[in-house]
Amino acid sequence: MNRLVTYLVFMIVATCAVAQTNVTGMVIDREANEPISGASVIIKGADDKIKKFASTKTDGKFAMSVPTVKGCRLKVTMMGFTKQSIPLDSTVFPLTIYLEPGSIQLKEVAVKADRIREQGDTITYNVSGFAQQQDRSIGDVLKRMPGIDVAKNGKIQYQGEDINKFYIEGSDLLGGKYGIATNGISHDDVGAVEVMENHQPMQILSGIAFSDKAAINLKLKNKAKATWTFHGDAGGGYSWQPDGAIWDGEMFAMAVMPSFQNITTLRTNNTGENLSASSTDFFAGRRQTGLNQYVSVGLPGVPALNEKHTLFNRSLLVSTNSLWKFGKGEFKANIDYSFNRVTADASNITTYFLDYDGRGRRDVSRPYGENRVITENRSGTEHTHSLSGKFIYELNRKTAYINNTLRTHVDWNDVDLTTTGSIPNSQSAKLPDYYVSNNFKMIKRFKGKHLVTFQSVNEWESLPQTLTMNINNPGRDAIYRVRIDGDIFTQHISDHAFYTNESAAYAFNIKGITLSLEGGIKGYLRSMDSQLPDIPGELPGLTENVVNTNYIIVYATPKLEYWVRRVNLSLNLPVSYAHYTFDKAIADHDEVYFSPSLSFNWKPNNRFSGTLRGGLGRSPMNLNLIHPGLIMTNYRILKAGTEQFYNSSSQNLSADVNYKHTRYGLFANGMVIQSWTHVPYTMAQQLYGDYVVYSYADAKNDSKMLMAMGNIGKTLDFMRGSCNINGSFSRNESQLLSQERFVNSVSTGWSIGGKISGSPFRWLSFNYRIGYSDSRLTMNGQSESWLSTMENELNMTFIPHRKWQWTVSGEHYCNELTENKYKNVVMLDTKLTYQLNKRIELAAVLTNILDKRSYNYTTYSELSSFESRRQLRGRQLLLSITLRK
Repeated sequence: MNRLVTYLVFMIVATCAVAQTNVTGMVIDREANEPISGASVIIKGADDKIKKFASTKTDGKFAMSVPTVKGCRLKVTMMGFTKQSIPLDSTVFPLTIYLEPGSIQLKEVAVKADRIREQGDTITYNVSGFAQQQDRSIGDVLKRMPGIDVAKNGKIQYQGEDINKFYIEGSDLLGGKYGIATNGISHDDVGAVEVMENHQPMQILSGIAFSDKAAINLKLKNKAKATWTFHGDAGGGYSWQPDGAIWDGEMFAMAVMPSFQNITTLRTNNTGENLSASSTDFFAGRRQTGLNQYVSVGLPGVPALNEKHTLFNRSLLVSTNSLWKFGKGEFKANIDYSFNRVTADASNITTYFLDYDGRGRRDVSRPYGENRVITENRSGTEHTHSLSGKFIYELNRKTAYINNTLRTHVDWNDVDLTTTGSIPNSQSAKLPDYYVSNNFKMIKRFKGKHLVTFQSVNEWESLPQTLTMNINNPGRDAIYRVRIDGDIFTQHISDHAFYTNESAAYAFNIKGITLSLEGGIKGYLRSMDSQLPDIPGELPGLTENVVNTNYIIVYATPKLEYWVRRVNLSLNLPVSYAHYTFDKAIADHDEVYFSPSLSFNWKPNNRFSGTLRGGLGRSPMNLNLIHPGLIMTNYRILKAGTEQFYNSSSQNLSADVNYKHTRYGLFANGMVIQSWTHVPYTMAQQLYGDYVVYSYADAKNDSKMLMAMGNIGKTLDFMRGSCNINGSFSRNESQLLSQERFVNSVSTGWSIGGKISGSPFRWLSFNYRIGYSDSRLTMNGQSESWLSTMENELNMTFIPHRKWQWTVSGEHYCNELTENKYKNVVMLDTKLTYQLNKRIELAAVLTNILDKRSYNYTTYSELSSFESRRQLRGRQLLLSITLRK
């Protein structure tokens, strides 16, 4: 009986097995002709219900079994490709299925559909859900979107990290100069702002190299596509300080077409608006030429006040940016010219702290009166011309990447500054800067798993500097006997550098593990000479420098990256050998450097992600510090370089977390950084009369830095608004040498702030921001008082009629000059707007209604304090007209 049952069971199973149909095949990328891994393969029956599903393996193959394929269809989908649907009736297996590159529409998750949507790794903000009636540009609206932060200089961050791309309809027209778009494109032309998380700009690295950065893409409304859009503003009026006429004008043109994009803008004003944010390249890396200006003659500035109240300017910006798509590549040209004329007046008192004993305590035998106090009344003018061009060819495909970027940048900067007070003088600085670079990069992907990269970087820069000073000090005591009334000192600096980096790399990927090795050679040639033929006799040291700094570096960078599911682990092990020559200025050096780093990223779901990073290393000193003679940076500060070659070591740890819940419009992020630096030399300060000489001395100089910051943003849908709370803390410890005595300094600061905006009624919208910060400096255990600053800003717009708008805004600044002594400043502005029709708008703006004309503040550094009284722009009235196409 048992044998009979067993036999019957076996026959039933065998019959079922025979009745099964094996559905097998391979999915291939038609463009790359390579198998696609991870594609979703689904068998649906005639009733559209899922019968079986699977994913393709690394070789692109799949296999499933179903009782019958009659009436069934096979559906294949993959992110970045057009989906395929194939009837299985009378089909011969195995199948070969080709997918075309394209886009796939994922099922959207409804999360506040009128304001925020989430779709895969893309967060979409509906612009109309955050815009207010008084907004002009898309930048005004971005500031209210939770999770997105726009700094005062225009830089954009998402969840506490800088974005890595800024697209307009999927094209990178402007690169890092996206301020042209955020300040120029009307918010009414943008339908949505997309944030693409974990964005990898190079398609060839997709699935191989992890990115924790986000990109922003502007989705334009149909009316702004495939056509030219224009708008312009022209305004004129009167200012009470400076006394005279004022103007403000803008012309903006944009074309966004399938194979061509262009943005051209012209802006000019003398109303205190800084145009530099529109021409700043936020993606530009540090120049490898390593040149820095030695001469530091600058106009006085105000660290806490809105620049529109402190900038006495005449500014012009012209920018044209074009993108052409042809074949599989694209060519971009970005050309900018800017001019600025800025004037400033200020009264300053600088105190140099000298009263510390050699054991790190305040020397009670040296009264406070022995601190050196310098008084200055400064009045100056700065003229700046800047011309830049960037020309890019790029091919960005899944199997090949080519990019060649040619950059040119020319600056002419002239500063004239007159000072009265302790040392009456006039200074004139001519500071041109000439820079050109070319960066070529080519990546080829083979068989979906192998990458070969070639890169060539070449940079050249020339930074000549001339400083002319006219010192007027009659009747000084004997120590100044070498000076007479009207002594003129002139310093010339010639500084040129060339840098090259030629490298190749190979990488391959196996089941989520990417191994790569990059190797290359770097070369550097630099010549610097300076002449200061006449200096006051009391100053010691050489007055000429002739330095030639050259190096050749051979390096290799092994890298391991583990990337699977929700975890990314990256280990970098760069090692290099460097040979430095200094043409007998100091001895030649041979060094080996090793700087490993490790990062771990965990993203268990779409709401939360966390990253841990750590690294340590050994690096060379700043080569600009190597010069035996004195260099005068301004009329009373000189810097002496070092004749020694030093290396420093450092360690760093950081952690950051991000959380978002788009259904509730909640975004939060936090970061903590701790770093330790070990340097075998320290900065020394020595006073000779009223002159300050900074130099470097052999001394152990260990410093520590701790920084923490956090941010929480939330939508307020009941009034179409949003709110944000942010905070930060920092603590820096370092050691310096002052008057041959060691000074251990600790600077501590913290801040907290918030903002809220909304439109609670049809006829009212508002924006409010508050910020509070506190800082303290401790030297050798003796702490100064905590000094605080507070800022409040409120903007309210009333709409009594659809054609009329009335905006009232106010700013309150509270600056603690000394302990419990505060300086309060209140600024009031108002604007009245009349909408004549859809294309014409008239406006009248009255700023600084209370006509505040001065502002006081105090700042501290490790070795000095700085107290300043600064002029403000007075009341001004501007009448303007806006035209739109």
